[in-house]
Amino acid sequence: MKSKRSAAIRIPMEGLEIYILSDGYFGIGNPQPILAPEIKKEQVQEALSALYLAESDYEMPITTVLIKKGNHYILVDTGEGYHDPVNAGWLQNSISELGITPEAITDILITHAHRDHIGGILSKEGAKMYPNAKYYIAEPEYNFWTSEDKDFSKSKMPSTSYPTGEIQTETLTSIQHDLEIFKPGETLFSCIRTESAPGHTPGHIIFHIFSGNQTITHLVDVVHSPLLVNHPDWGTQWDVNFEEGIATRKRIFDNCANDKRMVMTCHLPWPGVGYIHKLENGWNWIPKAQSDPYTIKIGFGTDKGLLLTR
Repeated sequence: MKSKRSAAIRIPMEGLEIYILSDGYFGIGNPQPILAPEIKKEQVQEALSALYLAESDYEMPITTVLIKKGNHYILVDTGEGYHDPVNAGWLQNSISELGITPEAITDILITHAHRDHIGGILSKEGAKMYPNAKYYIAEPEYNFWTSEDKDFSKSKMPSTSYPTGEIQTETLTSIQHDLEIFKPGETLFSCIRTESAPGHTPGHIIFHIFSGNQTITHLVDVVHSPLLVNHPDWGTQWDVNFEEGIATRKRIFDNCANDKRMVMTCHLPWPGVGYIHKLENGWNWIPKAQSDPYTIKIGFGTDKGLLLTR
């Protein structure tokens, strides 16, 4: 019998429970030109080697977040869903390992409307995978994907690769009666402060989750690889506005490093929790030590629902 692929880490906070959940991963093959599209190959290969990252067959995790506050189960993004049944679509398995059903999810925050973040909202047949959830999306993001004129001319994507917007239109239309549009900067559920982080998409949002004196910042897709922590100027083809993405990346890195914030991410090596460390001429990624008591549980699910606890 094929095992259920899943993974979860629990981070306790005063008054909250935070779970880092795996939806699997996606492979991009050669990191270029998706990463560092205009940098010399030799320079990129050397930088990847220095970071012990794959110089070919590059893989990126797809990581989501679940926040429990009182009776609210707040899911941040929904992963790939059925769109990549080979390597991704693990999210509901990861949630079930915690003893939580899809019906229990009360709220879903959409950080931005790329497929690996909204692909799990609907089933292949168009049914809602989280039937009791309300949805939240930033106004600039909603306006971009529902407009007739979606401008990708400031990206580094070849014009033949511009997104059609079909999945975004289908998904947002299907949930429109349960969709709340917020303005960047608003605080949601009295524990999640939203912040505009444009470039990757026009309405791309990061979240600051807080309780008491504790805060963790979810960087979402500000950065897709440790390579872009060390070299934020190298950028990615996936950013709708390449130069704005670089400016946003640097601004947020500076803020996180100066404040010594713990951060979580969607696509840095699993589980994507750590710190942005300031160097003399840039930044470095410092993963959170698994031995740190702040991260108290690590689990990888199997058919038997095994949860490994240190």
